[in-house]
Amino acid sequence: MPYTFEKLPQLVDRREGMQERGEYVDYGVESKKVRVWHHSLTEKHLGGSDAESFADYHVNTNGWPGIGYQFVIEPKNQVEGPDGRMRARIVWCHNPGVKSYHVGNSNKMSLGICVAGDYRKDKLDEATLLSISELHAALVRDGIGDSDKSHNEMPGYSWKDCCVFDYHDAFKFKPVAKNKQPDQLPGKYTVQEGDTYWSIAGRDGAQGVKVNDLIVANPGVDPNKLQVGQVIKFGKAQNAYTRKPEEPKKPQSAYKYPLPTGVHRKGDKGAGVKQLQNALNAIYFKSGAADGIFGPKVEDAMRRFQMVYLPYEVDGVYGPNTRRKLQAVLKSKGY
Repeated sequence: MPYTFEKLPQLVDRREGMQERGEYVDYGVESKKVRVWHHSLTEKHLGGSDAESFADYHVNTNGWPGIGYQFVIEPKNQVEGPDGRMRARIVWCHNPGVKSYHVGNSNKMSLGICVAGDYRKDKLDEATLLSISELHAALVRDGIGDSDKSHNEMPGYSWKDCCVFDYHDAFKFKPVAKNKQPDQLPGKYTVQEGDTYWSIAGRDGAQGVKVNDLIVANPGVDPNKLQVGQVIKFGKAQNAYTRKPEEPKKPQSAYKYPLPTGVHRKGDKGAGVKQLQNALNAIYFKSGAADGIFGPKVEDAMRRFQMVYLPYEVDGVYGPNTRRKLQAVLKSKGY
């Protein structure tokens, strides 16, 4: 029997065809108790503010099996309804009963709905409000979930700046009012299901803590092997690696293991390669004697480092991204 929401004219079924690297488990629609409302960290008019881009980010950056939401509302893509009014497109990403990643340990019981846009800056327009209110009404009629909550109202996420718009008012299509401000970032954070350093920090460190900060502040933690229930420094990690704006940049000569600039790859020779060898050896990614020759041992050490700290950029080549990450790891070790 079809769901009521399937009749919405602005709905597009994309349960097949978006990026994925595995499968989530479907526990049945009866498992869903809460409809959880999110917004993205990309402004609504930008190219990355759509379901396809979120799927790419969740799969290729967070390492999740697929996109984290059941539904994505896209303000930049509008559809004319039978009444002549425009509505934001609704992308149907997963069956309602799927346990996808969007609220940590509450994933199984929660249905994820993301309204594309950064509503710390953006405003909800009429087309988006119509889609929010109509989707919500359809889900209620279909009996999918018993209540509604914002992302920052879910256990462990009171610090999350999401969602900023007042979703209750959006359901009733009234003027938008701001939600209460989220709590301050907790000093420590308990890892939940589906978490990675990249998802905890958020896109571009929107919560004020970046991935490099987490790496530096938690030197004994392997970013690729986070465990549910593991406690990491979070709020206390702020600026652990990322300099405060007023702090001058230290010259490379001031570090115990200065790093070369530019790009270095197999076959290169010189002082820069020697610096790189010394740095890799110092953090136990052994690359052989520091002879200034980028040979097979150096390439292997570089690949092993990237597999741990840059899992989506494993090419054995030393470049700007590897340099930044290597500097963060050196700093976490006291170098």
